[in-house]
Amino acid sequence: MEELRVLIEATIPTDGELPSAWFDLPIDEIEFEERLKVSTDSEDYCIVEMELPFADEVKENTIVGQLNDLYRMYEDLPVDHREELEELLTHFTSLEELYQHRYDIIHYANCNTMIDVARHVLADNPAFNSLSEDCVRYFDFEAYGQSLDENGKFIES
Repeated sequence: MEELRVLIEATIPTDGELPSAWFDLPIDEIEFEERLKVSTDSEDYCIVEMELPFADEVKENTIVGQLNDLYRMYEDLPVDHREELEELLTHFTSLEELYQHRYDIIHYANCNTMIDVARHVLADNPAFNSLSEDCVRYFDFEAYGQSLDENGKFIES
């Protein structure tokens, strides 16, 4: 399992030092307050470093509640979406928007070209499956793949 974590530093000194600690997501608020001696609701801490696949969504002043929400959205994405997160986020404005559309995205595994996608789409089509073997043999998958590409929204990853 992928480790998602952040280094958070308190901005108010405790015993003359600025305490900091690494936290795995989701962050336990009680543990957070015990280790840094600041409330999760305050603005008395900042994110110094992070190891997150959605790092562009997190700023220095992102609060713990928001971090945990982003983590839950990420964890609720289908596995194939998480694997292609970087590419998918180039087509969505945020992780939240991707999360809202997670069920609208169909992942075609092992497809390298639009011809492969056309074969995959038609394999699940009852009308196509009812065609005779002679029709299927001469079917133009390349043209159908091109039509899908021109008339649909596909993301190559």
